[in-house]
Amino acid sequence: MSVHVPHRPHVAPPPAAPQRPAAKEPPEKRGAEDRAWLLGLGIFAIVVLVFVLMAVLTALAGGDTYF
Repeated sequence: MSVHVPHRPHVAPPPAAPQRPAAKEPPEKRGAEDRAWLLGLGIFAIVVLVFVLMAVLTALAGGDTYF
């Protein structure tokens, strides 16, 4: 047994977007090699921060500080 279902009228697909001309080549990005000093500075800062926090937490716990 089949049931007749009214269909929507056929809708044409939207027109294709006009193609843009090829974009200019983006400027060359700086790589990690160019920023190695910044990476080293960040790692050094994190190590110092961890050491200071370790000393502070030890002092707060009633132990000897490392200074």
